[in-house]
Parts: sequence; structure tokens; C-alpha cells
Amino acid sequence: MTDNGTILALNCGSSSIKFAAFDRTCHALHRGQVENIGVGLSPRLKDGEGSRDLPGDLDSHAGIIGYLLRDVIMPRFGDVCGVGHRVVHGGTVFDQPALIDATVRAGIVDLSPLAPSHQPHNLAGIDAVARALPDVPQVACFDTAFHRTIPEHRQLMALPRSYAEQGLRRFGFHGLSYQSIVARLPEVTSGRRVVICHLGNGCSLAGVVDGQSAWTSMGFTPLDGLVMGTRPGRLDPGAVLWLIRHHDGDLDAVDRVLNRESGLLGVSGQSSDMRVLLDSDREPAELAITMFVDRLVQEIGSAMAAIGGLDALVFAGGIGENAATIRARAMKALAWTGLQIDENANARHAGRISIAASVPSAHVIASDEEGIIARAVYDCTAGLR
Repeated sequence: MTDNGTILALNCGSSSIKFAAFDRTCHALHRGQVENIGVGLSPRLKDGEGSRDLPGDLDSHAGIIGYLLRDVIMPRFGDVCGVGHRVVHGGTVFDQPALIDATVRAGIVDLSPLAPSHQPHNLAGIDAVARALPDVPQVACFDTAFHRTIPEHRQLMALPRSYAEQGLRRFGFHGLSYQSIVARLPEVTSGRRVVICHLGNGCSLAGVVDGQSAWTSMGFTPLDGLVMGTRPGRLDPGAVLWLIRHHDGDLDAVDRVLNRESGLLGVSGQSSDMRVLLDSDREPAELAITMFVDRLVQEIGSAMAAIGGLDALVFAGGIGENAATIRARAMKALAWTGLQIDENANARHAGRISIAASVPSAHVIASDEEGIIARAVYDCTAGLR
């Protein structure tokens, strides 16, 4: 890698690809997002030039990444000198960004069963870039790494210790989002105890003390915790056993229910997209929203208990940054904590959405996972320059 060229950050979600091009100082040159991947709708590219449908034959992460490289990034910004990827699960092996080689890729593959809705898409991005740009270094940035500071007693489950030694423990996810938000916390609060709500198609909370993760709502996989777009969040393990029996031991069928057919989609019977549900007048849509907010409030309470109180509450992610109704409903349910919403500020998605006298305070902060990825690419390839 040279000091010239463009750094590309790729963030492949279950139904989207966020991407950003950076110069060698990690200043963003261009950002965009492709939505509706693999959900039966036309994939749509949104960037600084507006919103437009992609060519009809593109409906996979790999094909779309090839298109972005060929038709969006390189024609505008020249050669790509390094590519970074968000990778959801790093297990106990990867606790920091890593240059991707055959060994690292194999490790990511081995962890795929723990994040089946994401890891294959992350790998597809890595492989698509390797085919298109075989000589360009790639870096994997792991969502689980941020949470390795959680105390051991919260990483372990109350199961025989031999299972933990085999890797069965709580990990936590969305770490790149949390890392970017933590970097901006000094701008909005001097408080030590912060609960960050990452709310999108996937949802989680982090209880942060002095900038470090001390508690998280997700666990061994991204299935735990909050109600999500297509995942149920926290479940009685007995319910999982019931599902297994109900499906005559077909684990693939149960996996499909838990990862693709539950959450907002399963309850509403309409959509996994909060925007669609908020615009709907159907009773099941309102029920799904009510369950979403109720679980969110419960988990915020758990986070507060874990970190010993609350100085600031932060909303991030697609829902957290854009759904004023969800923020308002959650904050009003948390009025007992001292939170006092500023209705006007919330409606216009201001940075601070609590009144000046509110203790704790509440904020909206846009996460910048791509910026964290770009910096990791620059740092990890220092020895190649």
C-alpha cells in the first residue's frame, strides 16, 4: 500500500451495503448505501448524487460490490490502495483489526455459524474485492472486539465451564458503531455512565463506563437482546426447544425462523422495516412497535443496573437516528430516570433531544463505522507503505 490512492470501507449488512471512500488522511470523499438487497425489492443506491435503482441483474452483495468498485468508486477517485471490511463475529481469536490472509479468512469462515445473517455477506465482500483487486491489501474489523472489555463474569453463561472453554460465551456486536460514538461522547457529555442504543435492522445496547464496554444486550450471537427487524431478541431457551420439536428437529428451519422470520416482521406480518410499520394503520404493525419499544426500555433498565446509573442516553443506527416516534416513546417510558424530552428538538432530529435541565441527558449521534474501518486500514497497512 502506498500513501497515494483511495481507502475503501465496506460495511455489508444483512440487506444493505454501506460504503465510503477516504483519502490517505482518512478524510471521507464519498459515502453511499445500497439498500433492499435480497429482500425481493430492487436494490437502490443512495449517495450524494441522489437515489437510483441498480441494474436489474444485481441482487447479491458480491455483484453489487463489483459494480461499486467498477462504476462508482474507481472512475471518480482513482486506484484503491486498501479496503477495510466490517466483520460481525471475531470470537475469542480476533480482538483487533487484522490484515486478511488465508488464515484470517479461514478464521472468519469458522465463525460464520455464529452470525449466519451477516458473516457470509462479510465474506462475500472480502472475496469480491479479492477477485477485482487481487493485489490490494484488505483489513477485517471485528464488531465483537469492542466488547472484550466486558468483565469476565458477564461474558460467561451459567453453564458448565467446559462450554466456555470451547467458545460458548457472550460476545456482543455493533462494536464499530459503538467505537465511533464513544469517540464523540466528550462533545456531548462529561458523564461517565452512558447507554448507547444502536437501533437498525439489527439492534443492541451497550452500557459504557469511561469509554469502555461494560455490558451489552447481545450475547453469543446477534440473536439476543432487543426485538429486531427479523430476529426476536431475548427468548426463553425453552421456546427454542419447543421450536426444535415443532419442526421435528429441523435445525435449518428453526434457524430460519429465528434469523429471518421473527422480530418486527414476524409480529407484524407486514415488514421488517420500521418506516413501513410507522406508516401503517394495521393493528399488528402497532403491536410490533409496542413490543419493540417495551423491550428497548427494559433493556435500557438492565444496562443502567449493570453500569450503576445513567448520565447520558444515546440513540444511533437507522431507527435511532431517524425514528423520532420511537425515541419519544422510549424516553417517556423512562421519565422515572429523570429524562425529560425536548419534543421540538426530537422532532427535528437535533443532536440533543432532552431539555437543558434534564439529568440524564439524551442525544442522537450518527455512528461512523466506515470512518473507524478506514483508520484501521491505514494503521494496519503502515508496514506495507
